[in-house]
Amino acid sequence: MKIYEQNLRLTEDEIKAIKEIAKEIFGKGVKVWIFGSRADPNKKGGDIDIYIEIPNFEKTDIFDKKVKYLVNLEEKIGEQKIDLIIAPYDCKKFYCLEAKNTGIRIL
Repeated sequence: MKIYEQNLRLTEDEIKAIKEIAKEIFGKGVKVWIFGSRADPNKKGGDIDIYIEIPNFEKTDIFDKKVKYLVNLEEKIGEQKIDLIIAPYDCKKFYCLEAKNTGIRIL
């Protein structure tokens, strides 16, 4: 486990699944952050907040990819509450910047 991942309140298997499925679904160049309570070792509980940036962002197929990602992730780590944000590399919206600035990049 990498040092930055030690601060995450996720198991090694959960981190591995989050990264592998992101690469599988969204392809080369995908970037992944964990943010929210799971990125803070002092907090308890909480859902898994995942922020994904993709280089080839096409609004037309993003819903299908999001559903596929969540289904595949649930198959690997079990049923959990997961909040997933998918955005293009150049996203400047508040929620994109907040997820990246407060989160921990794992991929």
